[in-house]
Amino acid sequence: MKLMKKDIRPNTQVTTFFALESMQLKKAKSGNNYLVLGLHDKTGRINGYLWEEAVEMADTLKEKTIVKVRGVADTHNGSITLRVDRVRKAEKDEVDLGDFLEVVPGGLGLWHEKLLRIVETLDDIHCKRLINAFLEDEGFLELFITSPGGLSVHHNYVGGLLEHTVSSMEMVSAMAERHPALIDRDQVITGAFLHDIGKTREIYWEIGREYTTEGKLFGHILIGTMMFQEKIAAMKNFPVDLANRLCHMIASHHGTLEHGSPVKPSTPEAITLHMMEAYDARINHLYRHMGNADPEKDWSPYDRILETEIYQKKYTGKDVRPIAVAA
Repeated sequence: MKLMKKDIRPNTQVTTFFALESMQLKKAKSGNNYLVLGLHDKTGRINGYLWEEAVEMADTLKEKTIVKVRGVADTHNGSITLRVDRVRKAEKDEVDLGDFLEVVPGGLGLWHEKLLRIVETLDDIHCKRLINAFLEDEGFLELFITSPGGLSVHHNYVGGLLEHTVSSMEMVSAMAERHPALIDRDQVITGAFLHDIGKTREIYWEIGREYTTEGKLFGHILIGTMMFQEKIAAMKNFPVDLANRLCHMIASHHGTLEHGSPVKPSTPEAITLHMMEAYDARINHLYRHMGNADPEKDWSPYDRILETEIYQKKYTGKDVRPIAVAA
């Protein structure tokens, strides 16, 4: 059984398998070369440091492959690292890819079914026809179902994009049902489906997660608007005003120019989508941050996205003290 990153403890001998996401050949002050290995499995990331035959191994190993490593666990700046003495490419029959790729809770099938059910509730024929045009595109659908929702900030696992999309669709639907005179339910659900479609072409994720060249050049918002326009162009008699409203939701869903949107949300549906999808992303990030924290400690580590530590001590109801009342 593979030793997972989360179970590695300092000052222990480690022999296990990792995905080799990156490697850098560096030179120490002594003049000796060493190799920094960026390793990960589905439970976390760890850096490995190889000093013996560093140049030779840099020529032998390939990034985005699975490797077998042997070494000793150490700590550096509070993080666990590995002093690696041996590393080689793993054979296919030695590893289970499920150890390296975390999958959305509940499985892909569950979230796909949820998606299909909510699409069936749409009344607007144009909105339903547009979504089905994407879902009938087998190449798109395979990527849409399996892609992560991001590299690190939220939903960064297989099926994360699907989960985030469906959750956003469910939340905007609830808001539209509560405010039917303000929010067009079919439009806002369709916008929620579309808002992150560009991530199917922005992110490469099979072993190491990274941005594609297209993703680096354009980002998922611009890619998404291009994908939307391509699909609309192939459809007959699609209302121009509806197309503009839906494209606006893709373009504006990050809310502000400094967060990557070229325009601010300027329709009730676009504003609703921005708030609900941001809420879902932030809650998912909080959930995962708490899951990686030490449960024995009262406070989690500081998180740069949340911009705070999280008080995680569980309430027990046993700490009963009189409350001081001001005179």
